[in-house]
Amino acid sequence: MFKFKDLSNTEDELFRPENYQLSVKDFFAKRRTAKRVYLFDLRGAGDYEISHLPGAHNLPIEHFENSIYQMPFTGDILLYGGGQGETLTAAEILYDNGFDTFYYVDRFLDLYEQVDESFFTISPEALKKIQAQHEDASNGWLLAVEPKSPTKGVYTLRPLKDDDTEQMQRFQKEGIVFWMDFSLLPFLEGTEIQIDEDTGEIEVVNEGLGIGKLRGNFEDRVRQVLDEQVNPMVASHGGVVSLSRIENGEVFLRFGGGCQGCGMVDVTLKQGVEVMMKESVPDIVAIHDATDHDSGSNPYYR
Repeated sequence: MFKFKDLSNTEDELFRPENYQLSVKDFFAKRRTAKRVYLFDLRGAGDYEISHLPGAHNLPIEHFENSIYQMPFTGDILLYGGGQGETLTAAEILYDNGFDTFYYVDRFLDLYEQVDESFFTISPEALKKIQAQHEDASNGWLLAVEPKSPTKGVYTLRPLKDDDTEQMQRFQKEGIVFWMDFSLLPFLEGTEIQIDEDTGEIEVVNEGLGIGKLRGNFEDRVRQVLDEQVNPMVASHGGVVSLSRIENGEVFLRFGGGCQGCGMVDVTLKQGVEVMMKESVPDIVAIHDATDHDSGSNPYYR
């Protein structure tokens, strides 16, 4: 096996798993706030296909050691498994090979079952407004997220119109009942329910996971969509998209990383990036690829 640095026989530097194991809340906070995160699901392919954390790459533990040379040295590595000791094994392998910015939780199910009301906050002003609308929300409030990518979504709060809560998680905070789709719980940590200073209405924000209101001039809005929606989408392929220039409402983009030279870039542009950007900034006239794809050194699809 490819070996970076072996610390396993150094008596003063024994592997201490407690230094790398996080609570579920801290795990989600790390995923939300770290500048660059690589998330790995160590369970088998079958379990992964049934359900996995948005944005996670499947790397079954039996293949982990042979794939160590592919692990990134820049950024934080996050691991979770099925509670069968996979994460402890993977963490020790990473440690023995010189990695130090990795963290883990043992069980995939914990990432859903241990989510509680402490994962979100309500400002006093928003609480008063919610309490005043109690009659309109007799079934509680639905904390909804419309995912735009594995780690970005649009957050809203509205009264729950029916009592069909079979697939939802119930929270009670400040005497108010909130509901959230069970599958969307990975978007909850860091959520803040507050008052929009411009409109005076309730708004839901999440710094790191939420897509904010588009603000500024045309170029500012285009850049915001690239930063908050497009790049989180292509990041799973090691790609990055930047603004080259704007001419008469036509947007010229430059694709880098795994997108430069990628054989699927036309599909990504037309079916993904273009649809997403025009939906958010309707006054875009056209979107063009201004990339020199021949110089791409590590395309995701050749």
